[in-house]
Amino acid sequence: MIAVLIVEDEPLIAEDIKQTCLENKIEVAGIAYSLEDAITVLEEKKVDYVLLDIQLGNSNDGLEIGKRLSEEYFIPFSYITSFSDAQIVAQVKLTKPSGYLTKPFRNRDIIIQIELGLDIAARLHKPEMPNLKQINKMVTAELTQREYEMIIELCNGKSNIEIANSLFVSMNTVKTHLKNIFSKLDVKSRTELITKVFS
Repeated sequence: MIAVLIVEDEPLIAEDIKQTCLENKIEVAGIAYSLEDAITVLEEKKVDYVLLDIQLGNSNDGLEIGKRLSEEYFIPFSYITSFSDAQIVAQVKLTKPSGYLTKPFRNRDIIIQIELGLDIAARLHKPEMPNLKQINKMVTAELTQREYEMIIELCNGKSNIEIANSLFVSMNTVKTHLKNIFSKLDVKSRTELITKVFS
C-alpha cells in the first residue's frame, strides 16, 4: 500500500487530507506540522509520497523540506499551498516537485497529485535493466557493484527504508550511496536517474 506523509500546519486541513487518503486506500505515514516533525517521520517510517505545504508557521520551511526530499531522501512530492506568485513558483522549481496544488482544492485533486507523481517512475520503468558494465559506459566515475544494486532497488520503486531493509544497510548508508550515484550519473532526481539508466 502507498504511504503518504502530510506536511501541513493547519490541523483541520491536514485531517481532511488524511481522510481523503484513507477513503482512497492510501496509507498515511504521518502528519507533520513542522520541518522537525517531517524529518522525524521520514527517518522512522516508510514514505512513498509527500504532500507538502510551503508555509509552516511563519516560515517557508516547506521549501527546505522539498529540497531535502529531492536531494537526500529522493521521495516524490507535491506542494499544497495558497501561494502562486512568480517569486515563490521560481523557488519551488528549484526543489523539483512532482506537482503543485493551490488552495482551496477538491479532495479528488489530492489523489490525482499522488497518482500522477507516483506514475512518473512507473512509466519510465522498462523491463530490461542494463547491466553494470553498460551503465558504466555512460559515466566518467564508475559505479560500484553496491551502487548498482541500489539502482536496481530504486528502479523497482522502493523507498529508502525498503532499500535499507533489502540490502541490510542503514538509512545513512543508503543516503550516502544515493548521493554518490546521483553525482556519478549527473542527475538530480529519481526520475532523471531512471530516464538516464534506461535511455
